Amino acid sequence: MPDSSSILIVDDSRSVRNALASLLRKSHAIEQAENGEQALASYARNRPDIILLDLNMPGMNGLEVLRTIREGFGDDETYILILTADDSSGTKTRGLSLGANDFLSKPFDIAELRARVGVAERQRKLTRQLVDYARRIQNEIDLVASLQSKLLPTATPYLQGIHIESLYEPSGEASGDYYDFFPVQEGRKIRTVVADVSGHGARAAFIMSIVRTVFRITQSRYMPLDETVALLENHLMDAIGDEEDFVTVFTADVDFTDERLDYINAGHCPGILRQPSQEPQLLTGSMPLLGFLKAPVKMRSIPFTRGSGLLLFTDGFYDWKKQDGTLFSLEDFIAAATGCLGRDEHVLKKITTTLEEAGGGMPAYRDDLTALWIFNETTAS
Repeated sequence: MPDSSSILIVDDSRSVRNALASLLRKSHAIEQAENGEQALASYARNRPDIILLDLNMPGMNGLEVLRTIREGFGDDETYILILTADDSSGTKTRGLSLGANDFLSKPFDIAELRARVGVAERQRKLTRQLVDYARRIQNEIDLVASLQSKLLPTATPYLQGIHIESLYEPSGEASGDYYDFFPVQEGRKIRTVVADVSGHGARAAFIMSIVRTVFRITQSRYMPLDETVALLENHLMDAIGDEEDFVTVFTADVDFTDERLDYINAGHCPGILRQPSQEPQLLTGSMPLLGFLKAPVKMRSIPFTRGSGLLLFTDGFYDWKKQDGTLFSLEDFIAAATGCLGRDEHVLKKITTTLEEAGGGMPAYRDDLTALWIFNETTAS
């Protein structure tokens, strides 16, 4: 019976077990147990599809077996049909609260028994199909995430005196975060971008690939920053249409020859600019987020002298709760991060360590983490 459901019959009465087995063994693989301990041993060994479970047994009773399977083993899939001579609502309520799927009162009617077992079998097959479907979807998402990671930078372009650090930690699904950096205009500038697509999963990864494609085109065919963002906006509006998806972007051209930073912040977290002998400056939004409401592209320029550094990040760094239950805010993150920005290397590592200290332990990050630190170290700050 390779396609039949397996049934574990648990009852301290041999006659009841044998009667049930004789009725069901023609169409099902049958195992028997005479008490709670044997039931759990057989369950752990064979993982049956359906359990017919007597409640009133000496030693470990049926409710204890039920609780162990649901809570101890964490099994919500096995169909458990309670057999009991106690037809009171209290017994049923307690059994259902512990995870029973159905009840059958003793003495049972043969037709009703077969009908309820048939229901159990159909439910178990449906559950297996759903679990298999969910597993296939997860495998596809894992594949998307694996391919997505290959779209991110694998090496730091060499420019004398320029230090670049990056951090990327997806939350476990295909990510909506994206970061990139590459030389443009024959290496006279570094183009940087950190973006965050709303949501997670394959849809967010697809939209992220649009962002990546548009920006990477400008590596071989240079396009000014404002024209690049306008092109991206047009592509996103076409792809997203009337859907609720959107993209936040912080992109900048770092010109180390002219010591200038041209940037566009489209609804993204503020960049943090550290300049020598000055307080850190927040580079806030210059235009709305992309893909939702088309707006004029606005670029800003600011000095980026030697000894300056730029920190870009996504909102996963501050969207979490501390150990005491209070929310970690953007203001908290800025205060923690600015104290770590300096000439030394491993700035992003210092930031994550500082966040761990601020949260009273490793933060329970709920979103992807992406950060980029660019420092002009040609002279001492």
